[in-house]
Amino acid sequence: MAGKSTDKQVIRAGVPETGGPINIAVRHGDMVYISGLPPFTPEFSAELQAARREGRPLPKYPDIPFEQQVRIVMDAMKRIMEAVDSDMDHLLKVVVWLRDQSQSEVFDRIYREYFSSPEAWPARTRMQAGRTPLDMGLEVDAIGYIPTRT
Repeated sequence: MAGKSTDKQVIRAGVPETGGPINIAVRHGDMVYISGLPPFTPEFSAELQAARREGRPLPKYPDIPFEQQVRIVMDAMKRIMEAVDSDMDHLLKVVVWLRDQSQSEVFDRIYREYFSSPEAWPARTRMQAGRTPLDMGLEVDAIGYIPTRT
């Protein structure tokens, strides 16, 4: 196994985790890499992690309205960026996986609220997933940076 790296930092920011073999976010230098964020509530996250630990079948994803799922994901991304002394305007690339592409307008309406202006929007890919994990409405990953403060 590789030794512990001193220039790679795991960022949790209180974001509900999956219990899978991933870190929610990793910082390296002034770059931030955010894993595919699922729309997990803390309660569902705890239930999912317990099932994985105990070798039980994974629980069914709760019936959460799509708008609320988008806000859960975007709020988590915002918390991660703020935890590293940055913000949403410093995202460079976002990848959005939707279970149903017909919900793209709803996603975009909410997504726009998280940025200060159209000039701050990151490069983005949005696509319909063949199937999302646990049949969630979406999953979103991103790459951002931490600005130099003077």
